[in-house]
Amino acid sequence: MAENEPTEVALATIRAEQARVVLLDQVLSQSPPDQVMEHATELGIDLGGRRSVLVVGTVSTAVLERLRDAALLVGVRSGTIIAIVSGRVPRGAETAGLGRPGLGVTGIRTSFGEAERALEVARRLGLRGVVPFADVLPEALIGQDRETLRELVELTLEPLHSNRQSGPQYVETATTWLQEGLSVAATARALDVHERTVRYRLARIAKLTSLDLQHADDRFRLELALRGSRLLDAVSD
Repeated sequence: MAENEPTEVALATIRAEQARVVLLDQVLSQSPPDQVMEHATELGIDLGGRRSVLVVGTVSTAVLERLRDAALLVGVRSGTIIAIVSGRVPRGAETAGLGRPGLGVTGIRTSFGEAERALEVARRLGLRGVVPFADVLPEALIGQDRETLRELVELTLEPLHSNRQSGPQYVETATTWLQEGLSVAATARALDVHERTVRYRLARIAKLTSLDLQHADDRFRLELALRGSRLLDAVSD
């Protein structure tokens, strides 16, 4: 046998890896679930329980090796690394989307779609690490119809932006106030301003936007517009 000729063990390892790549493609394609499960069983891979899909936006050997140690299936597809995991999800600094656990092949496919959408939102917002779909579900939802979202953002926030001197402060105050559970005191601490300043800005926001910030529906519209603005700004960048 030539010095550089692959050994039988090496060839078997290569064939096994190729078979797993084929299986991953079958899982994520339209192949009949029963056939996919049969193929997985032949390879000794259990896809019958609840599994999550992780889609990593960075393709590297280091990431692949880390995921292979913890995932049922790992592969590269369309410039991303896709891993089907069970239980604890491997963490890393790379931006990644994580779908919710799904049952069987059909559930895995649903989780894959969610992971892709989570990664898309994470990239737009500049988020790092593993981003669960559930955490960015509102952004994923409102980002599906960008034209309507743009209209909502313009109609709601344009009165604030028209005031070039104070507009950014109003947007920052509104965002922080909503994040701090409507607490004026917490908002003032976060922004390092006096509580009277926060109350004044909130009053101006209400007047400029014609929104009643004491009304849940109006607060929902404001928060939706603020979240949408972040998404649209990220896309334009």
